[in-house]
Amino acid sequence: MHASWLGLRGRIVLALSIAFVASHALLATVAVRLTDRMLERERRRSASATLSVLATAIDEGASADVLLREATSSGALRGIELRWPGVEAHTHGRIGMGAVVRVPLRTGGSLHGWTEPPGAEVTRPLADLLLLYFAVTGSAVIVLGFVALTVLVVRPIERATRAADRLASGRRHEPLPERGARETVALSRAFNAMAEQLRADRQALEARVAELERTTAELRAAREQVLRSERLASVGRLAAGVAHEIGNPLAAILGLVELVREGGLSEAERAEFLGRIQRETERIQKTIRGLLDFARRGQGSSAATPRSTSDLSRIVEEAARLLAPQKDLRGVTLERRLAEHAHVRGDPDALAQLVLNLLLNAADAVRGRGHILVEVEPDERGDWIRLAVTDSGPGIAPEVMGSLFEPFVTTKPPGEGTGLGLAVCHTIVERHGGRISARNVPGSGACFEVWLPAAGPEARTSDANDQK
Repeated sequence: MHASWLGLRGRIVLALSIAFVASHALLATVAVRLTDRMLERERRRSASATLSVLATAIDEGASADVLLREATSSGALRGIELRWPGVEAHTHGRIGMGAVVRVPLRTGGSLHGWTEPPGAEVTRPLADLLLLYFAVTGSAVIVLGFVALTVLVVRPIERATRAADRLASGRRHEPLPERGARETVALSRAFNAMAEQLRADRQALEARVAELERTTAELRAAREQVLRSERLASVGRLAAGVAHEIGNPLAAILGLVELVREGGLSEAERAEFLGRIQRETERIQKTIRGLLDFARRGQGSSAATPRSTSDLSRIVEEAARLLAPQKDLRGVTLERRLAEHAHVRGDPDALAQLVLNLLLNAADAVRGRGHILVEVEPDERGDWIRLAVTDSGPGIAPEVMGSLFEPFVTTKPPGEGTGLGLAVCHTIVERHGGRISARNVPGSGACFEVWLPAAGPEARTSDANDQK
């Protein structure tokens, strides 16, 4: 934006000066011209009177040459010419220049006289007087106009400008005084009304922002609660499978303990039974530890750490081991096609819940008998890691395809599902900067695809060092 170097006061002085010079220059010119005409008229009248006196004297017989010479030498006339019919004219002085005056003679001739134009000795004092008058009056007009416009216009504008700056910077606004000219008072009133409205709007906006912050905090807490609830549901389902899985080892342990207590065993048999009891106990401990590790994941933080990295293939392997004890999955073939070192940016705990939810959803789709394919692979450029879970179930119903990732949307019978599993998956993927989609695979079932940002080489190296 163009910034003028000339302020409002300078513009006022310049405008007053131009207006004064333009108006008074014409007045000065007219005054000088009128003065010149008046002097010229006065000279013509004086010349006419002089010529009349000369004409009377010549008519009475006085010597014309003497009279004409005296008249021109006195300076009253610039030049005189005496004309007689049929006789050569007598001239004295300079003729043919300036204003001419003619006086007839009674004898038939005529006198012609040329007057001198007003000289510098007459016009210069007048010009000096006019210049002095214009300088004095011009300075007075400019000073008075500058003071008046400064008081009436400039200072109210400066006050409004300072008030606008304070208002824009968020400082406390002081109302503008409503005094001065009618337009200035109207400006002050309009500005004060605008400032009051802005203050009210700012307070309303701050209240709205505070309300939105509270609402956001409540939504964040609700989302975390949903994540925790879904995790507990997953843990409960796993616990049911684990309880069934540890039942057989416990029965074996009880039987072996009973045999040892009855006695009558050789040292070799006793050592063998005790070894089997230890192995079965370690098997139960390992199963329970895996369940507890999953249940405790993410209790300290539910948000993904941008700098942390996770090996998605290893997370899939761990989730598959957790699902292995489920009795309703023993008729399901879980095929895994996993790329090595498929590192992604994100929280391993949240990603483990994502993988487990997708696998449980696929297990529900095949209803205990079928095929599940899990794929983990990078894209061509290595910027993204693709996780795909494909099942051999009936596929996704068209009526729920568009709202599949919304909360409480489920195709399961009442009491068999909450409809939160896929919504939780969508939330986890979004928080990790990825995307998730679902589609039906002709002749196969449903396929859920997840794309997550791949970790760079530096992050993968750091993660490998941390694992060591």
